[in-house]
Amino acid sequence: MKGQQDIIVVGAGPAGSTAAKLLADRGYSVLVIDRSTFPRHKTCASWINRLAFERFPYLMDCLPDLVENPFYGVTFYDREIGREARYREQRPSGYLSLRSKFDAGLLRIAVVAGAESLEGCQVVDVREERDGVRVRLADGREFASRIVIGADGASSRVAVAAKLRGGWGARDYVVCANTDVPVPAARISAFYGERIPLRVFLEYDGVQGYGWVFPKRNHICIGIGALLADGRSIRPLFSRFVADLRAHEHIPPDLAQEKIYFDIDPVGGVYRTPSLVRGRVMLIGDAAGFVSGSTGEGIYPGMISAQVAAEVIHRALKSASPAPALERYNQAWRRELGDYVKRLPGGQDEGKTRGRIDMIFRVPLVSRIAGRAFLYGEPASLMTLLRAL
Repeated sequence: MKGQQDIIVVGAGPAGSTAAKLLADRGYSVLVIDRSTFPRHKTCASWINRLAFERFPYLMDCLPDLVENPFYGVTFYDREIGREARYREQRPSGYLSLRSKFDAGLLRIAVVAGAESLEGCQVVDVREERDGVRVRLADGREFASRIVIGADGASSRVAVAAKLRGGWGARDYVVCANTDVPVPAARISAFYGERIPLRVFLEYDGVQGYGWVFPKRNHICIGIGALLADGRSIRPLFSRFVADLRAHEHIPPDLAQEKIYFDIDPVGGVYRTPSLVRGRVMLIGDAAGFVSGSTGEGIYPGMISAQVAAEVIHRALKSASPAPALERYNQAWRRELGDYVKRLPGGQDEGKTRGRIDMIFRVPLVSRIAGRAFLYGEPASLMTLLRAL
């Protein structure tokens, strides 16, 4: 390992590994540091839309090492699980995976591209110096680089150490519960069929959020994410949700109990972060809040934020003053992700949002537009209407 890297990436999730791969492709020396040893668990529904595979075509060469199975469109259910609205697509809308598999595969791709990986190491401090940044690990080791990328998740240590932000506020994130229950593939096919859509339960039990059932190749993923700023608890909410799923036959009646994982998701949090750059340190992915404000999906925007950051870094390192040049990232990401990470139309006005959701179940065309908005982050526009038709 060299004494100084061009770039240190802290965090080896989809954003961090993508940034490492793209920068290594350009010939830079890149060190990826993660506190976990891969493969590792990550609380996530683990659906990746088709746009990610179109934007990063090299993923298709490694598809069996990254994903479990394709899905085709989305079926919405209302808060009482009484009404249904469908949006179907003939080709895959994206792929379902396990984050343990997907993230480990992306890290391997980065290493093959030339990045170095340091796993099982906790970063405790990030300190900027005259011509670079020094990163200190919990075991006392230090590494120097010209630029540091913080891709270490919603509870980013890099963000705090670089004074880019503290913790998230109560309305800056949703609380999520998720479990992947092992089920034989033949039984999943018999219960759900072959061309599986995502099953999404909008505003279940009146929450600002939704529940989901995503049948994967050998697992059934069940989860719920909601803004719980009113004192409600995610644990009893999740238990009621599973019971209702059984009662309405959305999951097998004898589905085994599996460990439930909980986490926070900074939906649209990037809009509450004044700057994603401080000196030679920048944030991408969940660390920056690049998560869809309407769906909570963070894999695609995280990977795009990494691509934007890699381009900005490449140009910055070619300039005489890298630190000021990195500031362009604060504008560049908006051109790519400004609409994708916004919250639902109506924002915190629950009445407006609820009215729009109700239209999904009353007007078939609206359900198709909503399907494209959910899957691909498309705004309500003439182009979305044409695609929906």
